[in-house]
Amino acid sequence: MTRYGYARVSTLKQDLQEQIDEIVAKGVNRDNIFAEKMTGTKSDRPQWLKLMKKVKPGDEILVTKLDRLGRSLRIILNEIDELTAKQVSVTVGNMTFDKSTPTGKLMLNVMASFAEFERDMIVDRMQGGRAYKRKTDPKYREGRKRRLTPAMVHAMREYYKTHTQKETAKAFNISPRTVGNYMGKPCK
Repeated sequence: MTRYGYARVSTLKQDLQEQIDEIVAKGVNRDNIFAEKMTGTKSDRPQWLKLMKKVKPGDEILVTKLDRLGRSLRIILNEIDELTAKQVSVTVGNMTFDKSTPTGKLMLNVMASFAEFERDMIVDRMQGGRAYKRKTDPKYREGRKRRLTPAMVHAMREYYKTHTQKETAKAFNISPRTVGNYMGKPCK
């Protein structure tokens, strides 16, 4: 029997270290931990797929929270079903789910439902916050903040008069495509 760990965060800005440390503290060798930064709404996660190919009957996969396996009830249950079919056990924190018993099935379904509910509540709160900001703040703008201020755009246009698109991009630490977008010219 080999113990594996799986750690996942949803965005590139988030840190995996806390999950990895918790899995190591539970006795999983660092070499047996598969970690990635990818949304849990997708089932085609590269590290998860690699782990699924590696596990054998009798092995165990440890995750810190159930929602690390996926964000929807359907995804979590599909992952657990696939592991159960392979005779691989899943431990979430300190709980192991045994789908061969009615109690194990119930606990898994309840916990997975709560994971999906939590995700839905987060999305709902974010959408509500954005809607409120759109109504109350005339300067509110969604998406990435602009890297160039109007003054920088003016300076870039002046610089571009005597330099190439690539030189301008390098001078302003932006891509040539961005320069082209501001100048109304295609990237060369």
